[in-house]
Order: sequence, then structure tokens, then C-alpha cells
Amino acid sequence: MIEFDCKVIQAALLSMATPDLRVQQEFYQRLLGQDPAVEIANRYIEFRLTGLRLGIYSSHHPDFQAGLGSLSLCLQVTNLDAVMDGLAEAGIPTSPVRIASHGREIDLQDPDGNRIVIHQPSQEFWSRLRLPEPSNPRLE
Repeated sequence: MIEFDCKVIQAALLSMATPDLRVQQEFYQRLLGQDPAVEIANRYIEFRLTGLRLGIYSSHHPDFQAGLGSLSLCLQVTNLDAVMDGLAEAGIPTSPVRIASHGREIDLQDPDGNRIVIHQPSQEFWSRLRLPEPSNPRLE
């Protein structure tokens, strides 16, 4: 077993490769309603969300190619209906709403085929995780 001291970690981010950075940038700008916080021309973009830095980089290396379903990104929201209205206005297609004990959710795919789940948690979700329901989440 490898011993690793997690206290040395300064930050964490989700970073994904894409063969077409411009297409992914346009998609995520529409989806998130914001421009990248960081942009290195034709190489790297980064979006900053509550609790997540999402980095997307251009790669043509065979070990770092996007593949259908290679990533599933879950975004928790406080008002799924409002998000669905915004996605419809932006022309982003989604699945029908699914209802489960953990809440209501929809999903969609980015241009590289990565799954994005947009989830409005139920009270049962928070109690199962033994976490208090957030009082003022930013992502809506």
C-alpha cells in the first residue's frame, strides 16, 4: 500500500482532454453561462464553479483521447426546472427528467460524448450522506 499524506494537496481539479478545444469551450460556456476563468489560446481553458475547477485541454496524444462515456460530471443545482429552461433557451438538448429517491435529474452529453448529470437532490439524499442541506448553493 502506498502511503500518501493528503495534507500536501493544495487544490483539486477535474481535467479532461479533447481533440477540439474550441467546440468544447463553446459548449461549456453555453452550459455554464460563463466564460472560462483561465484561457491559454488553443491549449487550455478552465471554468471555476463552487467546489470545482473544470479544466479542458487540447490533446492529440493517443493516451489522452476523449472517448464516448469516458467521464460523468454531476452538477448539483437548487432549481432543476430553471436550469432546464436555461438549457432549452441555449439549444442544449437533455433527457427527460428522472425521479429517484436521491432526487430529480436530467442528463446530456458534451460534444466529446461525456455524460453530464444535472441533479436536484432530495432531502433523503442529504440525510443518506449525513450532510446538512446547503443553505445557499451558488450553482442554479
